[in-house]
Amino acid sequence: MATRWRSDTETVARSPYGPTAAFERARDVLLEDAGLDAQSRFVELERPRVRVHVLDTGPTNPPSDDAAPPDDDVPLVFVHGTAEFGAFLAPLMGQYENTRMLTFDRPGYGSSDGFVYTASNVRQTVVSTLEGVLDEMGIERADLVGHSMGGHASILFAGSHPERVRRLFLVGAVPGFPGTSPPLAFRLLATPLLGSVIRRFQKSGEAGVYDVAAVFGEADAIERHPAFVRAIAAHEADPKSALAGRSEFDALIGVRGWRQGRCIRDAELRSVERPTTVIWGDHDPLGTPDEVRRFVELLPDVRFETVDAGHIPYLSHPERCAELVRKERST
Repeated sequence: MATRWRSDTETVARSPYGPTAAFERARDVLLEDAGLDAQSRFVELERPRVRVHVLDTGPTNPPSDDAAPPDDDVPLVFVHGTAEFGAFLAPLMGQYENTRMLTFDRPGYGSSDGFVYTASNVRQTVVSTLEGVLDEMGIERADLVGHSMGGHASILFAGSHPERVRRLFLVGAVPGFPGTSPPLAFRLLATPLLGSVIRRFQKSGEAGVYDVAAVFGEADAIERHPAFVRAIAAHEADPKSALAGRSEFDALIGVRGWRQGRCIRDAELRSVERPTTVIWGDHDPLGTPDEVRRFVELLPDVRFETVDAGHIPYLSHPERCAELVRKERST
C-alpha cells in the first residue's frame, strides 16, 4: 500500500537546510519503508523544559462519551534508547495495522530540542519526558514498548506511575538491568584518554553504523534494512543528536561498567505491577538470557521470551516480536 508523510497544522516548519533536516528526510524514507503514515507534531514539556517531537499513527478518534476507552483503544507507545530516535522502532511499528501508535524523539535526539544528559538527571529525565508526552497527547493509559534505554525508562515509569500503564514490553536488553554489563568496546570509550583516541579513528556515516551494529550483534540483520542504516547515519551526523548521545552514554557507562546509581534495583523490578513481556536476544552483548533470567523473574507478572538475535531483536524477527506483543495485548 502506498504511504505518505503528512504534517498537521501544529507542526513547526522545518528548515530545508542543515543536518537536522537531512536526518528528517532520511527518517521520512524510513517511515515510508516501514509502511507508516504518521502525523508529526511538537509538544512543549515542563520537565525538562524542551520541545519534543512526536509521531502519531493509526486510529486517533476519541470515544463518543466520557467513558474510559475500551482496552483495544489503549495505544502502543514506543520508547527509544540511547543515541536513537523515535522512528528507530519503525521496523517493529510497521508490523501493525489499524493500531494507534505513538513514538517520540527523547530530548536531544531527532527533531526534539537539544539536551545534555548528566549522571544526576538521566533517570528523572527519561521518566518525566514520558509522563509529559502522554499528558500533552491526552493519553491516560498506554501499553509501553521500550527498546534498550527506552526499556529502562519504561520500567521506571511503570513502577512510579502504574495507573498510566496497562502492559509493558521490553524488546532487547535493558541498560543497567541486573546481570548486564556494557560491552568492552563501550567501557574502553569511557576511559578518558583512550576514549578520545578511539573516537578519532571511528568511522563515520554508514560504515560507522555497520561497525556499531557488529558490536551489538546485529551485523547481518542490519544489512537487510538500508533505510534504517541511512537514517541512523544521518542522525549521528547531526551535532545536536550526537551531543545528546555522547552525554547520555557518559552518564550511564564508566570504565568498570554501569555507573553507580544508574542501575535498576531489584526493588524497582518488584514494584512493576503490570503484566510484562521481555523479549531478549540470545547473543545480546549486554547480557545473555541465562545471566538475567533470575532478575527478570523478579518482575511480578512476567513472560520471558528469547530470540536468535543481538541487541535489536525486531530487525531479524519483526513478525515474531510483533506477534508476542499482539498476543499479550489481546489477553
